[in-house]
Amino acid sequence: MKKIYLFLTILLCIASCDRVDYGDINVNPYASQEANVDALLRAGTINYFTAGGRFYLSNATLYSQYQSQTQYTDEQRYNEAPGFWGNFYTSLVNLKAVADAPNTDIRGDNSNMVAIAELTSILIWKKTTDSFGDIPYTEALMQEENPSPAYTPQADIYADLVARTIAAKGMLKSTSFTVDADIIYGGNISKWRKFANSMLMSLAMQMSKKDAATAISVFEAALADGPITANADSFIFTPDTAGNVTNPWSSLRPADFDLSRTLTDAMQGVVGGENITNNTTADNRLAKFSTGGMTGKGLVYGYGDNAGNDSDAKINTAISSPGSDLVVFPASYTHFLIAEYYVIKQNATQAQAFMKSGIETSYAQWGVAGGSDYATQRIADAGATFPGHARVIGEEKWIGLFPNGYAAWAEQRRTGFPALKPSPEPLNAGTLPERFPYPNEESTINSTNYAVGVKGLSPQTDNNSSKVWWNQ
Repeated sequence: MKKIYLFLTILLCIASCDRVDYGDINVNPYASQEANVDALLRAGTINYFTAGGRFYLSNATLYSQYQSQTQYTDEQRYNEAPGFWGNFYTSLVNLKAVADAPNTDIRGDNSNMVAIAELTSILIWKKTTDSFGDIPYTEALMQEENPSPAYTPQADIYADLVARTIAAKGMLKSTSFTVDADIIYGGNISKWRKFANSMLMSLAMQMSKKDAATAISVFEAALADGPITANADSFIFTPDTAGNVTNPWSSLRPADFDLSRTLTDAMQGVVGGENITNNTTADNRLAKFSTGGMTGKGLVYGYGDNAGNDSDAKINTAISSPGSDLVVFPASYTHFLIAEYYVIKQNATQAQAFMKSGIETSYAQWGVAGGSDYATQRIADAGATFPGHARVIGEEKWIGLFPNGYAAWAEQRRTGFPALKPSPEPLNAGTLPERFPYPNEESTINSTNYAVGVKGLSPQTDNNSSKVWWNQ
C-alpha cells in the first residue's frame, strides 16, 4: 500500500524530541473522544461502492467482455499496467474501526453494526484477492504500526473469510439496535443474514476446485440456512445524489465505451458472428442493458484500431445515471450458484429447476417479460449432459451478473464459461487476463513481501496472465 511520507516524517521528528506529557490541554471536553461508528460505516460503504475509473470498475467489464473500448484501447488488449487497491484498503480501514469499536454505545448492544461492517468488508476482501491473488491481509490494516505488511496466501484468506462470514452471521440478532447507518438494507437483519449465506455460497464455489469437500460443506450449510432468492433481498447500493453520492458508472466517459459485440450477439441469439454461447433465442433483457434496444450492435471486441467496426449500442443510461441503483449481488446469482451445485451433485432435475428460476428471477429484476419461455429454450440448449448444463448455467450467470464485471470475471475464470475469445491484438502473452499486476509501489516499498506474494502465482511472475490460487 502507499505510504504517507509526510506523516512518517512528522512522526520521526516527534520521536527525536523529549517526551512531555501535556495531559488534557488539547482535548475538547465537549467533543466525543471515540470514533463515530455510524459515520465510519457510511464512509467505508460509500467509498467502496462509488469508486469508478479503470481498475475499480471498467477494466473488469472489459475482461468479462461486457464492454469494448472505442479508443484508448490498451485495457481491452490486456496491457500489463500495475493495478490499484488503495480504495479497497481505505474502505476496509473504516470498516475495521467499526468492528473494533466498543461493544455498546448509548443505544445499547451494537452487534448488528459490527456484523454489517464485517460482511461488507468480506465482500471487499473477496474482490481484492480475486483480482490480485495473495495480498496484504492479516497485517494489512495496521497502518503506521506496520507500513510494510506481509502477504497472506489466498488459500488462508479464503478460509478466514468463510470463518468471518459465519461469525458475522452469528452476531446478527433482534436484540441489538437497528442500524440507522446501514445504507444497504436499512437495518433489516433478516436480509443481512440472507446475504451472509449467499456470500458463503459464492466463497465456497470460488474455492471448490482446490478444496471440494470444504466447499460443499460450507455451501450446503448456507443453502439450508436460507440465502438471497428474491429480488427484494438483493444487495443493492442506492446513491444519494442530493448528498453528492453517485453511481460509479456515471464517472466513466460514455464516448470511450460501447457494449461489446460479444454480449449483443449472444443476447440476440446470433448464429455465428461474435456469439460465443450456444444461445439462439432473443433475450429480452438486452432492451434494458443497451441504448440500442434489441437490435443494436455492440463493438467488436479487442482491437487497437476500430476503423470499419460499426456499433450503435452503449450501456443503458438507466444503469449509468448518477442516481441509478447499483445491484451488487442480484438474487439470480444465488439461483445460478445452486444450479451449479446440483450439476456437481449430478442432479439434472434440480439443476434445470434452478437454472430456470435464475433466469426468471433475472428477467423480473430487469422488469421484462418472457423469462419462462426463454428459460425453457435454454434448458433445451443444455442438452442431456452435465457438461452441457454447466455451460448454459455459466453463460446465463454471465448475463445475470451484468453489469458487475468483477463478479462475472471471477466466475468466468473459474468455470471457463462463457468461452470468451481473447483479444486478437493482445499486449500480453495472448491469454485472457487472470488477475491485475500488483500496484507499482509494492515492488519498491514493500519489496520483500511483494516477492513472497508473487510466489503464490502460477507461473510465479507478476503478470496478468499468471493464475491465482483458486484457479491453479
